[in-house]
Amino acid sequence: MTERRGRKSTGRPRKQPLDKSVEEDLIAENQRLKERIQYLEAENEYIKKLSALVYAEEQKSGKKRK
Repeated sequence: MTERRGRKSTGRPRKQPLDKSVEEDLIAENQRLKERIQYLEAENEYIKKLSALVYAEEQKSGKKRK
């Protein structure tokens, strides 16, 4: 007989597979969110460039920016 000390390891519970419809919904939501992020990043870049152009124009004309 061998002596075993301590508690038995329960381990990580096994994942149960998702239903097909739930998985498809998650994939569609993930795609929609990726497209939204891409749109917002493009909008952010546009605003940065526009702000830089306005700042350069103000520096050129000698006006101070608020």
